[in-house]
Amino acid sequence: MNIYFSGSIYGGRQKLESYKKLVKELTKFGNVLDEEVADDNVLIREESISDNDVFESLVNRLSQADLVFAEVTVPSLGVGYELGYADSHNKRIICVYDKAITPKITTMLRGNNRLKIIPYTDINEIINNLENILKEED
Repeated sequence: MNIYFSGSIYGGRQKLESYKKLVKELTKFGNVLDEEVADDNVLIREESISDNDVFESLVNRLSQADLVFAEVTVPSLGVGYELGYADSHNKRIICVYDKAITPKITTMLRGNNRLKIIPYTDINEIINNLENILKEED
């Protein structure tokens, strides 16, 4: 399974440690196409790449994804764009968020019945249940 991981980069890095844990666990279930979201130095590395090249690379990876797994606690225009792109291309999408930080996420996600949205209070709740979370719904 090709998994596209989405998390805030320019919108804020407050959940970076959670991204690291999620990416590490997701690699047990498939090929994570964009592990750099969980990299401490992603902002520095992107400075040497044109915006268009980054965009084209991300869209290419999104098109290869079987699943988009997004940590959506930190509001991010990029994550929102990726989710909209994935939804318009009928990708399976799972969103998780820390309800202690963000008690209620945007209606644009909550109101979309095609998304699987899972709140948590400790990232280990997600990590420990990842196999069940990733199972296809009947």
